Amino acid sequence: MLLKRTITAVLLISLATFLAFYGDGFLFPLLILAFHFGIYMEWLTLLNASRAQKISGIMALIFIFVVVINVNVSQHLLLALLFSSFLFWFLVSPAFVLNKYRASKAMSVIVALIMCLASMIALYFAFLEGVMFLLSTLAVVWIIDTGAYITGKIFGHRKLLPTVSPNKTWEGVYGALFMYFIFSLFMVKIDGTWQEFVLYYFGTWWLVLLSIVLFFVAIFADLFESKLKRTSGKKDSGNILPGHGGLFDRFDATLAVGPSIVFFNIIGTRL
Repeated sequence: MLLKRTITAVLLISLATFLAFYGDGFLFPLLILAFHFGIYMEWLTLLNASRAQKISGIMALIFIFVVVINVNVSQHLLLALLFSSFLFWFLVSPAFVLNKYRASKAMSVIVALIMCLASMIALYFAFLEGVMFLLSTLAVVWIIDTGAYITGKIFGHRKLLPTVSPNKTWEGVYGALFMYFIFSLFMVKIDGTWQEFVLYYFGTWWLVLLSIVLFFVAIFADLFESKLKRTSGKKDSGNILPGHGGLFDRFDATLAVGPSIVFFNIIGTRL
């Protein structure tokens, strides 16, 4: 299991890094679309969405993404989309995880569409900002996931939310936070990273605050997906990634982190 998980992770990171450096204006957006197509389908499956809901949702996902990357869409509309994503992961997902909020299936299908669209657009704009900006955005999730998994396996014994995700522990959260802190100290010294950008435009305290917020939404995005699986009675969202499960299992936190980072990038540089 560990070997499969490691090999899959290395291949995914290698693919993302290669396309970040060598992908063009067609290949990388195509990769974004393919991955989010899979994530959205898995999300709808967990919601037990109807065939009609899946077809209409996928058509909307593809159409809107293609329009956004080819047409000069209002910056205010993009900001509204990214900010709505941030608010969902920061406020609504914790309420759902903690049994404080429920939504209808139709509303959940629409929310899933909006969250996937926000993530797709965020990663596309991160790609346009430069290789290091994109990789430093993706690396937030890689570091948090790796830190939580390793420290949780070695030291974990106090369950975080056993009714939601029995394998997640407080020790895993602390380990992820520690690795994320060390990672941020390193990345802030590298030109082109989002950490360096936030430090330049907003200052140290904003960087610290945003880093804490990103850690929070990454953890709760993971728990949110776990709660969806628990509610639907499934262990994994899919089986396309050996050792990890589905695409949604692997990239749940990316859906939350990417839009938040790009939102602050746009706020800092273009308004």
